[in-house]
Amino acid sequence: MGSLLLICFFFFKAPSYLFWLGLAYIVPSFALGAQSFMSDHMLTLCAPCLGAMYLFGAWSSAYAMALRKNANAHSKFAFILIFSAILLLSYYSSVDDQLWVRMLILNLTIAIVESLVLFSIFENYKQTDLLNKIVDYSYLLIVLYAFVRGLIIFIFLKNIEIHLLVSSVWWLMMLAASILSSLWFAMVLLGTLVRETVAKLSDERSRDPLTHLLNRRGFYDAAKINFSLTPRRKYFLVMCDVDHFKKINDTYGHLVGDQVLQEIAHIIHKNLRENDLVGRFGGEEFIILLQIDHIDLAYDVVERIRLSIENEQFTSQKISLTASFGLTQLQQPNLSQSIDNADKLLYAAKLAGRNCIVFTQQKTLLKNP
Repeated sequence: MGSLLLICFFFFKAPSYLFWLGLAYIVPSFALGAQSFMSDHMLTLCAPCLGAMYLFGAWSSAYAMALRKNANAHSKFAFILIFSAILLLSYYSSVDDQLWVRMLILNLTIAIVESLVLFSIFENYKQTDLLNKIVDYSYLLIVLYAFVRGLIIFIFLKNIEIHLLVSSVWWLMMLAASILSSLWFAMVLLGTLVRETVAKLSDERSRDPLTHLLNRRGFYDAAKINFSLTPRRKYFLVMCDVDHFKKINDTYGHLVGDQVLQEIAHIIHKNLRENDLVGRFGGEEFIILLQIDHIDLAYDVVERIRLSIENEQFTSQKISLTASFGLTQLQQPNLSQSIDNADKLLYAAKLAGRNCIVFTQQKTLLKNP
């Protein structure tokens, strides 16, 4: 499982937290495998080293969760705990050989190190979707189980001899539970990764790579979703075209033209509300969907965009530009017909002298009315 996580990270450019989570699986697995080939005496001598591997795995899992949630893993405090635990493991293996004390120290330290990130994980709990909540609660159960392991060791495995440990029912149950919980956690985490990857690919397919606005297909899909969620709302459609944009490309080159389009996209986007939509319809043409109850309010939004473009100096070349707009009320569910109407109004704005807005009612605002 750890190898699968590392493969996802190195070969499929998965998030960096999978690297640390992969180590959280692999490093303790080597420790567990090494124990299987050691004699009782060797196991006692190597207890600090094996413990360090288990503790590193615990910190790696906590750090992975912190990266995933942009949280704080409190790594400095964690390493102080780990260093202290290794010193105690060294004492109870080389000076005072106490197997159950070593197991108790190891499991409690693992539990504490893994729990350091819990508060940060659940800090924004309400904003978390169901699948991510399952991941968070799965991690919480793993941490709680680590504390339970310490309790089982204290109650049922106290003063147990090392040669009796592998035949202990409690030890076998704890080992099986650890393996199953780790596999479950990895599977639900990979489930979230698959979903996020699919969502990212879908978003990339619906986004214009230059401006990062919705492309034509993405705009159509998003508009249909809006119609289904709020069917009784009024919508207004706006077509926007940058005036004389070809001169920009001919005079300054296509690179500067691309920068201009990016800046115009930013101006349009920042003048809209969260529930409005904007997309690049093609070339220097943009399309806007406004959820507004009255055409005068829609007009005010478009006028604000028009003035923002007119008053801006674009790129380091300090280029002055204007834009023309066609505005119409959307006739649901015929989006294509409304786009055609807005496009005709945009053409009318061009004929009216550009840098103006033409309404459905043929009302026009010129630059100097």
